[in-house]
Amino acid sequence: MGVAAEVAPRIDAGAARPTRGPDGVAVTLFALTALIGSSLLFVMEPMVTKMLSPIYGGSPMVWNTSIFFFQAVILMGYAYAHWSQRMLGARGRLLIQISLAIAPLFLLPFTVPAWSQTVGSTSPALWLLLTLTMVVGAPIAALSTIGALVQRWYSSSGLPRSDNPYFVFAAGNIGGMLALLAYPLVIEPAADLATQARWWMVAYSVFIALAVACGLVMRFRFAGLSEAPADTVTVPPEQVSWARRARWLGLAFIPSSLMLGVTTRISAHVAAIPLIWVVPFALYVATLIIAFGLRNQRWMTPTVMAAAISAAVIPWTLYLHRGLAADIVLCLALVLVAGLACHGLLARDRPAPRRLTEFLVIVSLGCALGGAFNSLIAPMVFNWGAELPLVMTALAVLPLALRRQPAANKTWRLPGVEGLAKAFVLAGPLLVVAVDLDLGRYWLIAIAVAGCMPWCVLAVSRPRVMAVGALLTTGALFWYQTPDDSFRERTFFGAYEVYSQGGWTILSDGATMRGYQYATLPLRSMPVSYYGRPGPLGDLFANYGDRSKNISVVGLGTGAEASYGHAGQQIDFFEPDRASLDIARKRFGYLTGSQADVDVILGDGRVELGKAPDGRYGMIILDAFNSGAVPTHLLTREALQLYVRKLRPGGVVAFHVTKRNLDLAPMLQATARSAGLASLTGDGDVDPLHMYQASTWVAITRTDADLQPLRAKSQRWKTLPTGGPVWTDTQASPISTLTSE
Repeated sequence: MGVAAEVAPRIDAGAARPTRGPDGVAVTLFALTALIGSSLLFVMEPMVTKMLSPIYGGSPMVWNTSIFFFQAVILMGYAYAHWSQRMLGARGRLLIQISLAIAPLFLLPFTVPAWSQTVGSTSPALWLLLTLTMVVGAPIAALSTIGALVQRWYSSSGLPRSDNPYFVFAAGNIGGMLALLAYPLVIEPAADLATQARWWMVAYSVFIALAVACGLVMRFRFAGLSEAPADTVTVPPEQVSWARRARWLGLAFIPSSLMLGVTTRISAHVAAIPLIWVVPFALYVATLIIAFGLRNQRWMTPTVMAAAISAAVIPWTLYLHRGLAADIVLCLALVLVAGLACHGLLARDRPAPRRLTEFLVIVSLGCALGGAFNSLIAPMVFNWGAELPLVMTALAVLPLALRRQPAANKTWRLPGVEGLAKAFVLAGPLLVVAVDLDLGRYWLIAIAVAGCMPWCVLAVSRPRVMAVGALLTTGALFWYQTPDDSFRERTFFGAYEVYSQGGWTILSDGATMRGYQYATLPLRSMPVSYYGRPGPLGDLFANYGDRSKNISVVGLGTGAEASYGHAGQQIDFFEPDRASLDIARKRFGYLTGSQADVDVILGDGRVELGKAPDGRYGMIILDAFNSGAVPTHLLTREALQLYVRKLRPGGVVAFHVTKRNLDLAPMLQATARSAGLASLTGDGDVDPLHMYQASTWVAITRTDADLQPLRAKSQRWKTLPTGGPVWTDTQASPISTLTSE
């Protein structure tokens, strides 16, 4: 099948291209339109995700699924832009595009519909995608379509640098990165979500005006060129092979998937909030700006080699990490290095401007496939977070995408200083892994001398050896992660593991141990781990729970709180994940062994508690975790005010905030004081037999007098200093609460 020749707009090559006057105004117009369009698109992502996150239990997967949705709609917008240039006339294109841009105005400002919460057995991810389609599908489609067309129009305009219009692409990404960083730091603290949505509608109206102006510039600039002039040169289009298209696809897929994997990991250990979401995303966008905005690419080869080395050592390093701060820095550095390597290779291989929209379609398809892999496929295929090490392994093949070196460089030679330095960089983390595995001193020496160093010297000079090594180390990690004697299940809300050890049945959620239970009678019904009677929760039930007819618990876990129930009591658990309910009922005995009437209500705790009558509960317990993080929307001042409305006089709200990565107790006490409430923090210690784990609980009541029973009967309850941060629905930063493991 032949390829039709394309006709380039006639440009007077001999004339200088002025950057001032009308042309300068036109260049500014196109760059500003691209910048504002990308800013609107990128700032919408954390805004809408924050709107929807509470409805879906504060799961980190809300962000990943939302990013995939944005990527998919952007792909459709780029595909339309590519198709319309070939199939529609100039006048028809302009009319259709203006109509597409204006139509979403009738759907703004966007709000979350009442039906958006998942119901019954409906897949949360699919229901979230449906909600996003109805809420923001139209404006995203318009932004992505017009954004791609603005770049295509500029490449055909004859304006300065129209022969290399990728600077417009970079300008748009600069706007997107600035918008991402501005959201948690400026926009989120300044206004509530409803006000943000109205501001966004105003800015979108400005974008429409600019886009129409760009279209009119193109229309008037080429009004007389409906047919090619006689002296116009017909240039055959650049040939693009399917292998090259596949390379574009892979280079777009890897950083997209890796960025989402890192975001999930950090969110699960810190908090699912915009500040955590946007930092990896902003770094990802920054790599696009650097790769497509800089003409000098001397940094390409060392960056690609650094990414390949990361593939061989980072998966195990992350698995054996010892500190949260180091883990975050390592993950963010990985996003930066991998993004620079992949996007740099993409930028170097970008086609001529005639193939711009095709290139954008393929790149956006790769990004969307990366999002689909992390948000839809991986949770169904893997019962642990396998997508991150898998995608990291793919980085090891990047050196193969570099241009082939001359044959003289491929001969066997002793490594120079640079080669030995790279080998030691590669060997260091591998030896750290060996030390952590506690193989013994002599085995460690044997590995270093006989295997590790020779392999590292060979790997840094032979990309295929590097790729094989990365594949083997990741395969070993997979083998290590799949024990035969445990039950694992992964859902939209978490990754659960149930296993037996030392007479206990233990539940973990990601990297967090959620609780355990005696495996045999008669001690099977005894509350242990964080929930023992000698600990803070025992104090709370002794002073508030025993005289409460109705108790609510947000977060199910093993269901240990049910063991405190007695005849005539009603205990309502609120849990968004049906899989968690099945685990509690089938693999732990607290729910079935309780003397109280136990009911489990599927849904987000804050949303469902809001439906309960005011004054219903004598005790409300917040025991919800996503891996190591408590969902942020359950901890804000507005949430506290809701819980207090549901309390009867003299009741208590109890938060389980056992320290892992965040020290939430000072924040909760400060937030309670800002709401006019009283609070105490209680700590429990681990016992020599490990029946009970060290735990921290925060008790909040309407008045200080309501806390008197805790002060009178226990020395463990205390008031913390007043210096903690205050969290609200519009501002909740975990940075000040970070702790070291």
